[in-house]
Amino acid sequence: MTYEEFKGELYRIIMQQEDVKGRKIMLLEKGYTTRDSQILNMIRYINRVTFGREDNVMHGDYLQVIWGEGSIRSVMNWDIQEYYERFQKEGWQGVIPELLLKIQRSGLSTEWLQLSQSGYQQTADRLIVRPIHYETNQYELESGIFWKFGDMALTLYGIVYDAEDDYVTMKLKREITDVWKMEDDTLLENALKNSVSLMPPRLYRSTDLRSKHSLEEGIFMECDGETDQELFHTGSMEGVLGYRLTTTKTINGAIAFFYPGVRERLGELFGDYYVGFTSIHEAVIHPVNHQNPQCMKESIREINEVFPKEEMLSNCIYRYRTRRGDLIEV
Repeated sequence: MTYEEFKGELYRIIMQQEDVKGRKIMLLEKGYTTRDSQILNMIRYINRVTFGREDNVMHGDYLQVIWGEGSIRSVMNWDIQEYYERFQKEGWQGVIPELLLKIQRSGLSTEWLQLSQSGYQQTADRLIVRPIHYETNQYELESGIFWKFGDMALTLYGIVYDAEDDYVTMKLKREITDVWKMEDDTLLENALKNSVSLMPPRLYRSTDLRSKHSLEEGIFMECDGETDQELFHTGSMEGVLGYRLTTTKTINGAIAFFYPGVRERLGELFGDYYVGFTSIHEAVIHPVNHQNPQCMKESIREINEVFPKEEMLSNCIYRYRTRRGDLIEV
């Protein structure tokens, strides 16, 4: 089956499924544009992070699903080319079940939005702060709530779905939060505390590349339990290779660096240190006497050029000065 044949058949099969009733399904093909501002913003975002272009015309083929109307509306997109490659290896069984599950789970966002209209207390335990690259997400952030930190934005999100094999969040817009009549800083501070509870911080050696760890591994904050002093011994090799700072969830784990008390605790363990962000999922920590910040900066730039734009967080390197208790860009 050719790609064009697959694209048409995929759309037909999805449209026939009971699970998609009540949703608007669209096939956004290369060259497509629209006057719908929300879909247009999504097109711009896709073009920016995937193709490095800033315009209103699709440069690839995507399956789009829309739930709800007005402010209670959610839009999700999936790259058809990726599913064609999956189809060539696994057939329809490797494509349709996964897409239907994603459509079903992502549709929960409208239920969550409707719940949010009932008040802040109904949604408070779902609020978190996510780190994203400011420039890449600048248009979407115009209607969002965030703290700007250098070239990063610490942004208010809500957890739509959280399971071991799937994790869906969505950026909260002011049209949702305005009904709560709360200050931005209060919302972000509460959401950051909630993030700490849901996704405690963890620290691992950079040579430890396992995708999963037990909850007892990597503890370095005294409030989380007993710290493994041997694990964080700053020998010459550990200092050069560095440490990975993330969370127990690991997804969007770079937010751990901005948790209350984390910077200070790292200062207690390492003295002055450099921090860089290899992605939205983690930060890398190096004691200053074991690493050159210019080498770190070059390494971060190389990583950001290779990996997907939506994974990028920052090109900057910072130094935490323990005695002064401050953070400066270097």
